[in-house]
Amino acid sequence: MEFENVRETLKFLLEYNDTTLNPNLKSRVNGGKWEPSTVSEVQATNYDALAQAADMLGMSDLYLNEQPA
Repeated sequence: MEFENVRETLKFLLEYNDTTLNPNLKSRVNGGKWEPSTVSEVQATNYDALAQAADMLGMSDLYLNEQPA
């Protein structure tokens, strides 16, 4: 999933991780049927969105383990 801006990314993360809005977190792997998400799938989704937000803010060093310029 590609986000247009940081606000969109944060909105997605907040809604995706809100147990009130999304109590039975499910995901679709390779276009298959909707299944309950594993912890690894949730972590991967969160990580991807956070990395995109870091990129948009010019902070890719946070996940690339580099020192900022």
